[in-house]
Amino acid sequence: MTDGPFGDDPRLSANAPTRASGSAGAQRQAMGGRLLGGRYRLGEAIGTGGSGTVYLADDLSLGRQVAVKVLHSSLVGDEAFVERFRSEARLVASLADPHVVSIFDWGVDGQAYLVTEYLGGGSLRSILSAGRTLSPSQMLMVSLEACRALDHAHRQGIVHRDVKPANLLFGQDGRLRIADFGLAEALTGTASRELYGGGGVIGTARYASPEQARGAALDGRSDVYALALCMVEGVTGHLPFVADTLEGTLNARIGQDVPIPDALGPLVPVVAHAGAADPENRPTARELGRMLLDIAGRMARPEPLPLVGPGEVGAAPMPGESDRVAPTVFPSQPVTPIPPSRASQRPVGPRRRWTGVLLAGLLVVGAVVGGMLVREVARPTQRALPTLVGSSGDSARSLLTELGWFVERRDVRRNGTSIGEVLDMRPVAGTRLAAGETVVLEVSLGSERLPVPVGLIGVSLSEAGRLLADVGLVAGEVTRVNSEDVAAGLVVEVLTAADTVPMGDAVDLLVSDGPLPRFVPQGLIGLMPADVVAELIAIRLAPTMGEEYDEWVVAGRVSRLEPVAGTQVKVGDDIRVVVSLGAPERAIPALVGLTLASAQSRLQVSGFRNVVVVGVPESTDGTSMDLTDLVVLSQDPPPARRSSPDVEVTVVVGAALGTVVSDD
Repeated sequence: MTDGPFGDDPRLSANAPTRASGSAGAQRQAMGGRLLGGRYRLGEAIGTGGSGTVYLADDLSLGRQVAVKVLHSSLVGDEAFVERFRSEARLVASLADPHVVSIFDWGVDGQAYLVTEYLGGGSLRSILSAGRTLSPSQMLMVSLEACRALDHAHRQGIVHRDVKPANLLFGQDGRLRIADFGLAEALTGTASRELYGGGGVIGTARYASPEQARGAALDGRSDVYALALCMVEGVTGHLPFVADTLEGTLNARIGQDVPIPDALGPLVPVVAHAGAADPENRPTARELGRMLLDIAGRMARPEPLPLVGPGEVGAAPMPGESDRVAPTVFPSQPVTPIPPSRASQRPVGPRRRWTGVLLAGLLVVGAVVGGMLVREVARPTQRALPTLVGSSGDSARSLLTELGWFVERRDVRRNGTSIGEVLDMRPVAGTRLAAGETVVLEVSLGSERLPVPVGLIGVSLSEAGRLLADVGLVAGEVTRVNSEDVAAGLVVEVLTAADTVPMGDAVDLLVSDGPLPRFVPQGLIGLMPADVVAELIAIRLAPTMGEEYDEWVVAGRVSRLEPVAGTQVKVGDDIRVVVSLGAPERAIPALVGLTLASAQSRLQVSGFRNVVVVGVPESTDGTSMDLTDLVVLSQDPPPARRSSPDVEVTVVVGAALGTVVSDD
């Protein structure tokens, strides 16, 4: 956001009047909950700059969250500013570009305010303030999107004047939007001079171009210079030309090209061109974008941006600034772990708990009976067998052996019994036996074990339940997991490790939730269609092709994707790949008879900027020639011919022989 002329760092505003932080804080607190324009309920303040404070707000009419920038109250008293503010807001609202922050509304309700979309991905300033930087590939992707937005605005005659990391915002999809178009222009009047203690330069001193620092007239190339500074800072974390004072910061860059560190890699020559001190040596935003596209294919594919939120218009949390945003790092998507088998973790049911109590009681009874019998060992008479059914097989064997009998153990399976439980004995309890005779114990091996049916993998959950029921088993706990190979709703794995389980037991299953969601890749704009199609197919998306004219992307290269990069999609979803047909041809205007100035203006309006002028007389005394009397005598190509905007138009000029035609 435009933070006054030099609002990114109060140290650089030596001439600005001091505003009491306590008063500003009280004002922000008082604004919370206020209703603006009868529909915008202000919430918490999420950013503060030299021109105003940004609030998260509820649009009560449409039921959505928006960002509302409330400009400083001192600006409202300047009627000229209010009119400029409204005019600029209308103009910027007309910018129909996906990389420009959308303006929803504006108005004056005690204070001037601007309503924009609220973004959840933070800003480049937020990323840098969190101690992170971008790779050259990531910076190239961001800069390409910035060039699109700036080129669109420049062709509408709008110069941003305050391009900086705080105004480079991101949605959660990673797509860049540029904020605060037009606000710097609106602040060039009396109100800004009163608020900031001087006129002339509007913008943030850290990112002001040399011509901006001199107070000279600006065009789109001033924004290109500021973007070059952002590119250096975005990769290295350090900004060139920052001095301790406003004067030092501005003077440091006058006549000096931006120094480009080697860390920018393949971006070095491109950024050096954009950071030229002389604007005549800089590319336009469109030319810079094309230069970036030319080297994109030689660079590594960018990783997703390290977004830091929340994202709001104008958040600029850097040391020395008034804007503070608590960084919230969005975590990567969690991976669902595959749990281990739960066979050993299954709780003991009521029947098993009751069996345990019964066994313990029987053991006590058995011990008492055994003690009585031990006292009669010396007597050569027969003894009665104790009741051992339901007791532990090992305990029963030990007791019978101690009493002088031999024990024969027979293991059996019986449904509804516990492993190791005595199920039967022969002879039966109470039978009198002499020492040395044999007692047969039937001991449980547990319920009948049933094989886990084959064919569970790859079937639906309902079908798996039917297959288990057919063999006397049931489906147990179901765990969901993403799978690249198994369709959603189908069984991926049987979590029960054993091949057989007791009858009636539950079998735990792992069921697919389908493949992980995909995201439309970043960094594909400007590549050859075949490469983009291969990239999409590799991640199991379905590319469809289309064509359209695009003045920004050269013919034969991919100009855009639908949905846009960063959008979450499903495996198999259609992704429309639009290939540029180049700039549409347009008719060359008639120029013969026009003054040279009128001819140049008409060509520019028509989109032809590659103009060669022939016939301008040379000065003999070293003074500047007066060109006002020169008119166009001939042109090539002739008028009405349809040509690409990049075609070279040659005009031959000379002194007017008759009536001079002027567009003025």
